[in-house]
Amino acid sequence: MLNVSNKVLQQLAALLLERAGLKITPDGFHSLRLALSTRMPALGVEEPERYLQRLTGAGGEEELRSLLPLVTVGHTEFFRDGKQFRALEKSVLPDLLARARREMRKVSVWSAGCATGEEPYSVAMVLAELGALSAEVDLWATDLNLAAVEAARQGRFSLRRSISIQPERLGRFFRPVEDGHEALPALREYIRFDGQNLAVPVFDKVALNSLDLILCRNVIIYFDLPTIRGLMDRFLSALRPGGLLFLGYSESLFKVYVRFEMIEVDGAFVYRRPPSDKGYRPPPLRIHPYPGTAEQSQRAPEPEPFSPAVYARPPVEGAFGARPRNAAEASSVRGAGALSGSFPAVGPLPAASPVPGISSASTPSSSTTSRVNDLGRPRITVELPAVGTSDAARTRPTVELPAVSAPARTVTGELPVPSAWPKLLPPAERLAMAVRKMTLGDFPAAISGVQRLLVDEPSDLDALLTLGNLFSLTGRIPEAREAFAQAILREPLCVEARVFGGVAALQAGELKEARSELAKALFLEPTLAIGHYLLAQVQERSHESEAARRSYRNAIAQLRFPQRTLAGHYPEMPDSAEAISRAARYALAALEEQPPH
Repeated sequence: MLNVSNKVLQQLAALLLERAGLKITPDGFHSLRLALSTRMPALGVEEPERYLQRLTGAGGEEELRSLLPLVTVGHTEFFRDGKQFRALEKSVLPDLLARARREMRKVSVWSAGCATGEEPYSVAMVLAELGALSAEVDLWATDLNLAAVEAARQGRFSLRRSISIQPERLGRFFRPVEDGHEALPALREYIRFDGQNLAVPVFDKVALNSLDLILCRNVIIYFDLPTIRGLMDRFLSALRPGGLLFLGYSESLFKVYVRFEMIEVDGAFVYRRPPSDKGYRPPPLRIHPYPGTAEQSQRAPEPEPFSPAVYARPPVEGAFGARPRNAAEASSVRGAGALSGSFPAVGPLPAASPVPGISSASTPSSSTTSRVNDLGRPRITVELPAVGTSDAARTRPTVELPAVSAPARTVTGELPVPSAWPKLLPPAERLAMAVRKMTLGDFPAAISGVQRLLVDEPSDLDALLTLGNLFSLTGRIPEAREAFAQAILREPLCVEARVFGGVAALQAGELKEARSELAKALFLEPTLAIGHYLLAQVQERSHESEAARRSYRNAIAQLRFPQRTLAGHYPEMPDSAEAISRAARYALAALEEQPPH
């Protein structure tokens, strides 16, 4: 690791706070060292002090923008997003492992944007607990930051970064070292780390139709719309038919990409390549039956991957928290002497904590059916149309969510207003319903709908930004600031939180705050035309006519670059290139009629 003095790290942290609003405490200096380990060699700079001088000198802003995404690589943790890891542990990985063994191949998983390795190590621990040998798993973990990849390969984590690992898992998969824990070699054998740029047009290291599962969480929020769509095309082609894609809770393909279908697995919404999508399906890898199983013609047809039929099977508790479906499958999934002494033996892991606010009973309506889920609680099931192109023959996903009792308090500390908002729709569709209420001027109903969504999906960045805008529009400025601050806490480089924070400050007449927020947004994304337009509005309100003229011209000039759709929703804000151009030209023409001061 690069040797950098605390003085330089403190100066760099202060610079990032001033220019980008990115707050880094001493606990986060590890991520600064990782970022410097990548950028300094790329520029041929050997001394950290010289690099800091370069950042503060002429042309330093461009280099600072190159540094920023690498700095935030440390914003990750083990078993991040509890709903998704419960789905992985209870259903997804057991089924993938059983299917791969039947087809005599490896389980193939890609952790895309793995940062310092917490995600792939979490997946590897779950696979080991399910009885998978490292030889049965191809777990590929990649990141653009090669220094982060090397740190992940070493598998050493501080006490603070390993705090979310259960003590039983720490004792089984790690050994204590100075100031932290180190992954045992037996765990590291499950993962192969590599560098990979997700924005390249071709993945030359990934075969078509080869992957069972891709995890790309909290990565695409930094990409523009064309890059996201190109990446989804490549992910779709890399997955087997029926393969799954996990995105972060603040990321959605709603109205962005339609070739994946959204399904619900144990409370987590994930994307699936349609099982009927055979466009690139390779020849079968398996010619003869797996030893000990019946011939193909004698076996009952298998359900589609991750269809409702898969989860209708009754659970049976097994060792290490595994739930084989029956005795034969238990033998198939685990195999004889599953771990062969690779890890210390432990008892069953503690059961997952129940989700707050979930009741133990529900009363199904006439349009729903009820059955008991894996945790012994009744589920409500309802059929939803598949997301993607219409296909009458396609199996439609079944959404299952436990009944909700008294809701938890919202991000603002208040209880959501009871209403008839649906709970059985994907988050993006629930948010779209609230946005329709917003555009109709029914702000109380819109606020209620978004608050209820955030009770169920507290990590939904799109919903949090929209809630901040609703508070801003209704004059609840302190609550708007709190919502945008929480968005920045979750995604430190969230441009939208700065843009909308500037709009809220402008509405409140806080021009200095508005200018500061919009300046940070434009530092993070200099080609954002709406940012220049809003800055011109602030300057015009401040009676800085010449500066406002420049900013309006900048807004028009940036339209030669592709403009992305902002996360979050704000009614009547110009969002297309044509609308921004028309508004900026109209305002500029009005200013041109005034004499310069």
